[in-house]
Amino acid sequence: MNAAQKTRVLIAEDDPVLRHLLQFTLDRAGMDVTAVADGQLAWDTIQSNEKFDVLVTDHEMPILSGLELIGRVVETSPISVIVLCTAKGFEIDPDKIVERPGLVSLVSKPFSPKQLVSIIEEQLAKNATE
Repeated sequence: MNAAQKTRVLIAEDDPVLRHLLQFTLDRAGMDVTAVADGQLAWDTIQSNEKFDVLVTDHEMPILSGLELIGRVVETSPISVIVLCTAKGFEIDPDKIVERPGLVSLVSKPFSPKQLVSIIEEQLAKNATE
């Protein structure tokens, strides 16, 4: 990706307030953001041949969960940074989830949207040097 291209981000989040906040924050950080309300809509968007650099997905969503979406993406799409956001906190083992192929970061809700920007930028920079 050259410097003139914006980082393309797909957000899958069923909470409309959080979805809007994430989209606003990532837009302000200079990213090109598409936001959808569930995992199935995210999958449909990816299947329509849209290319994304980053996927930010909620863990629990109707129709297709974040983990199910990540499983599909890892098998078929060249998205290089995947962030799973969860409100589950201590109910899930973060080490086991982060070990999943393709998953870069696990973020527990509530979190700072600026923290998400930092995670994305760090992972993109790391991938660029690999």
